[in-house]
Order: sequence, then C-alpha cells, then structure tokens
Amino acid sequence: MRLTYRLGKNRRLNDLRLQVENRGDLLVAKTSGFGSRLFAPFFKNYFRWLNKIGPVAIQEGRNIYSLYLPPIPSEAHANYLRNFLETWVYHKPTPQAATIALNYDCQCNCIHCSIPSVSTESPILSTEEVEKIIKESVHLGVTHFTLTGGEPLLRDDLEDCVSFVPKSKAVIQVFTNGLAVDAERAAKLKAAGLFGLIISLDSPDPEEHDRLRDTKGCFRAAERAVRYAREAGLMVGLSTYATNQSSHEGKLTTLAALAADWGVHEITVLDVIPTGRLISRDDLLLTEESRQILMREGRAIYRKYRGRPRIVTQTFAGSGFGFAKSIGCLAGSYEFHVTAYGDFTPCDFTPLKFGNVRTESLAQLWNRLTNHPVYCQHASKCRMQTPEFRERYIHKIPGHALLPFPITEIETSA
Repeated sequence: MRLTYRLGKNRRLNDLRLQVENRGDLLVAKTSGFGSRLFAPFFKNYFRWLNKIGPVAIQEGRNIYSLYLPPIPSEAHANYLRNFLETWVYHKPTPQAATIALNYDCQCNCIHCSIPSVSTESPILSTEEVEKIIKESVHLGVTHFTLTGGEPLLRDDLEDCVSFVPKSKAVIQVFTNGLAVDAERAAKLKAAGLFGLIISLDSPDPEEHDRLRDTKGCFRAAERAVRYAREAGLMVGLSTYATNQSSHEGKLTTLAALAADWGVHEITVLDVIPTGRLISRDDLLLTEESRQILMREGRAIYRKYRGRPRIVTQTFAGSGFGFAKSIGCLAGSYEFHVTAYGDFTPCDFTPLKFGNVRTESLAQLWNRLTNHPVYCQHASKCRMQTPEFRERYIHKIPGHALLPFPITEIETSA
C-alpha cells in the first residue's frame, strides 16, 4: 500500500510531502517539496528505526508497530507526523494522545488503584459530552485515544463512545480488567471501530494477580479477554506495572513468556507511581538500579521474541536514551487526560487540574496547560516521579481534598 502524506500544516511547509509505502514488513519513504532536504534525515532515521523493530501485525494492508501509534501508511499517521513537526520544529505543542475516563465503577478493589478520591457531586460525562470531547480533541490534533475508568466496559454506551472517533483521523483503544469481556462484546467493539484492547495483568501468577485486584477469577478473565479480543480481530495488549521488587525478581520475563503464549501483540510496562491510593508512598519510586534492570530485561525479551510481543516501558521513555530523548514526560507535551467528571489534567496519574471541559473548551485548557511554567518545557523524566515536582505540588495537596486538586490553589497558597 502506498500513500502520500501532505505535511504542510504550517505555511512554511505547505508543499512538504512524504510518500510512504509498505512492502511487506518494510517501509519505504521518500520526501519531496519545500523543506524535503531539511527533514529528509529525520524521516530516514524514523523509518529506519521502524524497519529495525518490525511490525507486530499487518491489517488491511497497513503495518502496525504499536498500539500507541496509528497504522502505517494512513492519514492518521500523517497527522501524527504533522503534529510532531509542529511541536518540535515550530515549538507549537500539539497533543497526540488523549485519555478519557468514562466512569469510576469497577468490579475490582486494587491496592494500587490510581483513581483518587473523586467528587461525586456532579454526574459523570454523558454520551454527548464524550462525543464533544472527542471532536474537540481531533480538531486539536489528537491521533490516539484511550478510554479508561474505573472499568469502561461497565458503560452500556461504550460502543457509541468508540464510534465517535473518525477512523481516518485517529485510532482508539480501551483499557479493561477483562471481567466484562466476552466474544459478543469484543465483536461489538471491533464493529464500532475499536483499534485495540489493553487488559491489565499485575502478575503472571494467577493467585497473586487476583490478590492484588482483590477479585477471584480476575486472572482467568484476563486470559479469556485476550482470546476473545484476538478472535474479534482486535490488536491486543497487556498492561502491567514495575516495582523495585518485581524488577529484581525478573517478573517481566515470566509475563512476556505468558503474553507470547497467549498471542498478545504488546506489553505496556508502567512504573509504579505514587498516586491515587498510593499518593503518599514516595518510598515506592523506582531506583536507578531498578530502571537499569528493567531496560536490560526489556532488551533481552526483545531479542528472544524478536519484538513480538512488543515491550513498551515507561522507564525507557524517561531514560533519555536514543529515540527516548524526544519522549520523556508525556504529560502536557504529548497527551492530556479528562476525568469522568470533566476535569482536565496533564495525565491520568497527575492529581492536578487546570479546569473543566464543561465550562471551557479543550483548546483553552490545552493552551493554559502548555503555557504553565512547569509544563511549557520538555521534561526528560516523568514529573510525578520527580522528587522536586512532588515536593512542590503533590505534597502540598491538603489531606482531605477531593482530587484532582486545582493547581492554582497550590500556587496561590505558596
């Protein structure tokens, strides 16, 4: 398949084009037009990197390299690259990803739950409000949506929410614990336009996973959810988190073997972040030794399974190594989050709000966030894992406060 990307969103690049073609596992790209000589080295390195790691799947004539990246070639991927140029070349921050919490209901009672003590004075986002958020997000430039909870599959209108994302502009995935996934629901989500389903798996040991989730049968439900999602033709991922203990015990290697056996496309490894129920547990922050262990383990897994399943680690994103130099902390540069009550936050792990989508547009809120002194500059590491940031903001949130807490109230009282 071949597609010509028109990348000139900026007037100075209105003639820049990129022809992208997939020839089996390989991508071939060629620039033309004004600015092509300037940007050719970047695109060459970018596609060389993709060819090195290889696709995890090929669907409808397009290569898929990650659940967090639109298929290639596609107009959604063209938008992704266009927004990248806007952000890094012209210093105009353009959001690529948005996470939206649809509810806070859940069948589990996880000890590590990242959902804060939220206000219940207002109703959760309605179907119409979710549609409005998605439309405004696409207009801003978002090419990747994630629906979260709580447990989003507990909403009867989930398929409607998925269908609001224009498939020519962006892709959408859903995070789930797997308990409400059956063959019929997976097929309905696929028909609605869902790109991928990511199932949480805290441990490769069934008993430990159920204990951490305080829900019997949760592990087997996750296993079934993977099977149903694959049968429906969905991209399938597992989401887990790393602690100092788990990194030293090598649990990621065991989980990767399980994922390979189940036919999972990708594993997302988040660092344990002191937020939600763990907000006061700064002692849980990963040590540098643990990070190094995780990256070595990730590379070993990549070599063993040849990149399938793909391993995506938050530790690598904040390492400053190679391509990760352009990633770092995604909050306020690459993504934003909207809570189930409409509060606008930098990411779903940051309990600080900059306003509410029910009273202001997403464009206004994004502009406020990206012009904030803390978020207007690139951060090489996750801010929520940075002691200075936590001391300046997180530790000053009143103990009785409902979250997310207005960042202006912290700054006013400072």
